[in-house]
Amino acid sequence: MEKIIQKIIKPFSSEENLARQEYILNLILLTTIILIGVSFLVSCIKLFFANPVSYAQNSLSLILIGVILVIFIGLLSLSKHGYSRLAAYLLLSSLFLLAVKMGLRWGVDLPAEILFYVLVIIMSGILISGKISFFTTILCSVTFIFINYLHVKQIIVVDRSWINELWGYSDIIVTSLILLIIATVSWLSNQEMKRALTRAYKSERELKDERDSLEIKVAEKTRELKIIQAEEIAKVHRFAEFGRLSSGLFHDLINPLTTVILNIGKIKEDHLNNCDLKNIGHDLDQTLKASNKMGDFINSVRKQIKASGQKELFCLNQEIEEAIAVLNYKAMYGKVVLLLITPEKITITGDPIKFNQIVTNLISNSIDAYQPVSGKLQEVLINLQQKNGFIILSVKDFGLGISFNNISKIFEPFFSTKTDRGSLGLGLSLIKNLIEKDFNGKISVISVLGEGSEFIVKIPLTNKYEQTIKAASTLP
Repeated sequence: MEKIIQKIIKPFSSEENLARQEYILNLILLTTIILIGVSFLVSCIKLFFANPVSYAQNSLSLILIGVILVIFIGLLSLSKHGYSRLAAYLLLSSLFLLAVKMGLRWGVDLPAEILFYVLVIIMSGILISGKISFFTTILCSVTFIFINYLHVKQIIVVDRSWINELWGYSDIIVTSLILLIIATVSWLSNQEMKRALTRAYKSERELKDERDSLEIKVAEKTRELKIIQAEEIAKVHRFAEFGRLSSGLFHDLINPLTTVILNIGKIKEDHLNNCDLKNIGHDLDQTLKASNKMGDFINSVRKQIKASGQKELFCLNQEIEEAIAVLNYKAMYGKVVLLLITPEKITITGDPIKFNQIVTNLISNSIDAYQPVSGKLQEVLINLQQKNGFIILSVKDFGLGISFNNISKIFEPFFSTKTDRGSLGLGLSLIKNLIEKDFNGKISVISVLGEGSEFIVKIPLTNKYEQTIKAASTLP
């Protein structure tokens, strides 16, 4: 039954405000139809048991109720087919004409007539619009004045007998029914408005949550894209940096290469002179050492322009020494001495190339901290130690230092205080990303402007057994 009622009163329009008005109108019409239907059945029963004297009167009453029932069913049908405004106007017009008829017959001060006018004004505001309600109020006031004028001038004669009569049950029922309709219409309107506001607040909250979520997602995506962009630019920057260091690299290669050439020439000369094999063996040893040194140096350089993702057990000391070898010429040019201080060999499971990148960037920045080149020899202290389950790497210089305003920005991508020297501001941001994501560590800085800076990397150290297992699992 409930589903049938919901189907009957379901609004035709999809527009929220109009649908609310249609819903209230359909509910009023359906309720009225049910009440009139009950009255029609009661009249039918009365007619069936009526005596011949009252039969004609009961028949007329039954016909009148039937006509009214058909009219209200027609209004509901209009509303269900998308003509709700027309149905509302016809309903209000019917109630207004009924009030006018009551005023013309019994006077403008009839309580039922006044209540009908109030009902028409309230319903016009709820079912149509506030402007129509204002217009209806004016119309009712003018009608009041006009009917009263007709009474005063005795143009029409009114029946005033009801004034001296006590209210019967029918009068009380009609008045109560009108008041109930007014209260019901107002309640329905308030309920629909409340639901509409609740939906609006809910939509607003959902929209706000979605906007906040979207802002977070956009911020995350922007940060990810910025990191990816920085990494890609850094790869190109490494090649550019390799080009800038090429003069130093070739300078470092010249010494062992010269040794190889001289020793090979000496071996050839000794062979032609039939010299002792011991001398030739010594020269071969020197040639082999020089060749190995060139090979080690070339491998170190290769790590600077290569990216990897493979984890293995490697020695931190060796990676630092290789980074120092690559940066040796840059340090010599800047009159900087690179000093490695470490009490023991330390190994860890991870990506050696990424650790090499971290060390190279930190040492390179410390060398740059002494720019422009001063006349005296400067130092960069590289300290590596194992303490309380952590590996602590410290790179310290006594150069220019970092200002208080910039120290909180140095790990941001594309921020640099060395833009005049071609720096892209990517090194420290990438270092921080590598330390945190690849080594689960942290980096911090202590700096005083004009006195130097110290970068401290803290990496958790797993036990040797775990390192061995992880290293073994990577073997083919």
